[in-house]
Amino acid sequence: MDANSQGAVRLLRALLRTAALFTETGRSVYQDHFPHVRWMPVSDLGGHAVRLGLELAVLGHELVFEIRAGLEEDRFTIEGDMVLDGEVVQLALPPAATADVERFVAVLDRYAEELTEPARAHVGALIESFAQEV
Repeated sequence: MDANSQGAVRLLRALLRTAALFTETGRSVYQDHFPHVRWMPVSDLGGHAVRLGLELAVLGHELVFEIRAGLEEDRFTIEGDMVLDGEVVQLALPPAATADVERFVAVLDRYAEELTEPARAHVGALIESFAQEV
């Protein structure tokens, strides 16, 4: 297998691993906070772009954790964020670009962890704030 093929395999594995991490996070948060949470994976492949993430519906609010990656002019680009109700950015990860597959995979892994780790805490905070309003 040549270097380009190995890079493509590494990239595909990293994207699948990221999708699986978001899926596992959604299931886990759902199980911890049932029946107050619904979840749906975000998965969109469009041309040279990929969107992966997780949508959580929590007591009338929508919390979206998302990574967007693409290929532009022989460089991989990536950015990610966590957005509440489609408007309030709770966490914005800086855009990055590289032509190196290994570096891109490392950033993808780091961004996936940075977005999934706080998911449970953010959901808990939303539920707690709702309980205080009642």
